[in-house]
Amino acid sequence: MRPFIVPIAIAMLTLAGASPAAAQSKPASDQGTSVGMAAPRDAAAERNSFTQQAQDEVRVWERKLNDFDAKAKVKATDVETRASKDVDDAWAQTKTAFARLETAGEKDWDSAKTSFKSASDKLAVTWKRVNPADK
Repeated sequence: MRPFIVPIAIAMLTLAGASPAAAQSKPASDQGTSVGMAAPRDAAAERNSFTQQAQDEVRVWERKLNDFDAKAKVKATDVETRASKDVDDAWAQTKTAFARLETAGEKDWDSAKTSFKSASDKLAVTWKRVNPADK
């Protein structure tokens, strides 16, 4: 029966757009499990990976924003004060979306992920507008 499982698994992975490395045969320890069992592990790994990347991104933003706030307080003009408020608002939305991402259940994961990406992108755009020289 095993010779039939490998071609079916390869076909399913190919149709799903998987990389050639992922289409290799399963290790001997996994031969008794069904092909459908791999998806939850992959989803959990993807979720953990994305959450870690989001956490790293939040830490970078925290450093940037702490430096920005210190500079803004020193030379607070009206324009800079408004820009600082825009950045603060975008940052608050990003932190809220990240907190939701960390606590999201399976049903809410895709929505939380989309919300975080959206908030993070808005923060990046706002930051670039206020700090065009920063990369």
